[in-house]
Amino acid sequence: MSIVGHPDTDPAISPFAPWRFISMEGTLNTRDIGGYPVAGGGKVVTRRIYRSANLAQITPADVEKLARLGIDTVIDFRGPKEAKSDPDRLPKGANYLNSPIIGNARGDDIDDTMIRAMLNRAGLPDTMLDQTAVRRHGPYYRMLFLVDSYGTAQHVERLSGYRPLFQTLLDMPATSNLLFHCTGGRDRTGVGVTLFLKAVGVSDEWTEAEFVASNRYLQPDRDNPDSVRFLDFASANVFLQPSVNKQFKAVAEAFHTTPDTLRGAVELKPLLLRRMFQAIDEHYGSFDAFLEQIMGIGTVERATLRHKYVD
Repeated sequence: MSIVGHPDTDPAISPFAPWRFISMEGTLNTRDIGGYPVAGGGKVVTRRIYRSANLAQITPADVEKLARLGIDTVIDFRGPKEAKSDPDRLPKGANYLNSPIIGNARGDDIDDTMIRAMLNRAGLPDTMLDQTAVRRHGPYYRMLFLVDSYGTAQHVERLSGYRPLFQTLLDMPATSNLLFHCTGGRDRTGVGVTLFLKAVGVSDEWTEAEFVASNRYLQPDRDNPDSVRFLDFASANVFLQPSVNKQFKAVAEAFHTTPDTLRGAVELKPLLLRRMFQAIDEHYGSFDAFLEQIMGIGTVERATLRHKYVD
């Protein structure tokens, strides 16, 4: 049975469908990942699984909203230092799990040699080697590290960090709802969303559309070139803003480059997921084999996921 709908022609279930977006005062990129059509019939259940940027700066009203949504389980993909430095604010009694994808107790563990190599591969100027200046505007090196690594053996190895997500989904009772996040809710969270959606039978077209939607969700007030509203959110930064943003233009000029060059190096693209799945196939033979060997999701567990999260 073919999968109905397409991201370009079905706005009712697109990543930008109004019902999907959860407006928050203290964070961005919060949305329901349900509703996508599944091979063989049905859709991913709605109002059960959510994604978001970090929850460290959310307001009391935001916390109350999460509670009203029934979110009582939160998985944090940030590194140990990130999570400890800016702890999540959660509804009372919520279960919290830190499941780091990158980083350690010292930080991102991205050294000077790695930074220089990444900048060279991305065609970025040596002015971007000024780490103090770059970090003043956001975690550019971390974003570049994540984007740069898709399809590498190291990236495939890091995917084991999503096993707790799958085990939580298997064990979670029907009365519980889950939210998972990282800092911006894009790379680490986006990969987690993609792996789950693909595991239950959502097509590549939809998973890719969901993945790249973070580019827009992290651009508050994106149609106003004078806006600096992104500065209100720790989950956003100037490097992700539209190229017409005047603040971004000024930052790019200071680094002797352009907004398109800076953002283009860290922007999410479907190609990144395609590289990831090609590497998975090369390492494990198939996505099914990867799920079973790394995520502990064999035939029985996959059927359980579909039973619980597809209707």
